[in-house]
Amino acid sequence: MPAVFAVVPTFNPDAEAVDRLSVLSAQVDHVIVVDDGSSPVADPVLAAIVEAGHELVRSGSNRGIAAALNSGIELALERNADYVLTMDQDSILADGYVEACLAAFDLTVPATRLGIVLSDRVNGLPAIPARRSPEGLGLVDEGIQSGALVSAECLRVAGLMDESLVIDCVDTEFCLRAADAGFKLAVAPGTDMQHSLGHRAPLRPFGVQLRHGGRIARYQYHSPFRQYYIVRNNIDLILRNASRRPRWVGAVVKRELGPRATTIVSGPHRLRQVLAVLVGTVHGLVRRRGKIPGWLARALAIPPLRL
Repeated sequence: MPAVFAVVPTFNPDAEAVDRLSVLSAQVDHVIVVDDGSSPVADPVLAAIVEAGHELVRSGSNRGIAAALNSGIELALERNADYVLTMDQDSILADGYVEACLAAFDLTVPATRLGIVLSDRVNGLPAIPARRSPEGLGLVDEGIQSGALVSAECLRVAGLMDESLVIDCVDTEFCLRAADAGFKLAVAPGTDMQHSLGHRAPLRPFGVQLRHGGRIARYQYHSPFRQYYIVRNNIDLILRNASRRPRWVGAVVKRELGPRATTIVSGPHRLRQVLAVLVGTVHGLVRRRGKIPGWLARALAIPPLRL
């Protein structure tokens, strides 16, 4: 049987993370948890993770999800993992998920050169395959890293995650690079995953509360800190792929413009959101990478938000 290692980055995980890891461990051979510089308040949870029998690697500082994933992936490859399952700390796989992903790998012929298998559904919503493989598997161009089963061959040939992106678009960049290296991406039929989509804030363009069907309308909220990375890294990937993937670039521009405009006009913290988008745009165009500048992180800092 192939050896499957799960890599789970954490940052200030909640107490339920221990239970989620126990559920995950039933489907894989080994779980590597990479804590990305959590504050001391997370120490009891991290201690419980170790007590539950999971391997814990602690980073001395917050380096971003790409670096955390790479730390775990490198360990897995050193220990001869055949496949690496990358996860988020708050995602939950349905029963038989990994088995179904492995079956998708077994189904393919060498000519397909499958490198990554992703969830067929996320929170019950189906993926939309762009095309079909000769074996009938649904092929996609990109997907989220949580729930991605990646072959060791793909990781060794395509390389690891791009740490210069820090967070946001890390999974998209890796998927595109794997495709450039000749690997296909498929969804495993029938698989499903619960994945947190974060906060949803009331939709109040210019302070006017909108309603939909009698209910308060809401939108997907990202903090100004995250907006900076989202804007900067999407522009970076657009510039990297403009000549080779013009249709993909068009689709990214179309899907990203609306949410950014909504964030700016709806708030909360509209001025910080505007600053994040403006600086993120400039840094994306000049290809500035790495962690957010300290002055900008301070300017974008907000108190805990109640949504």
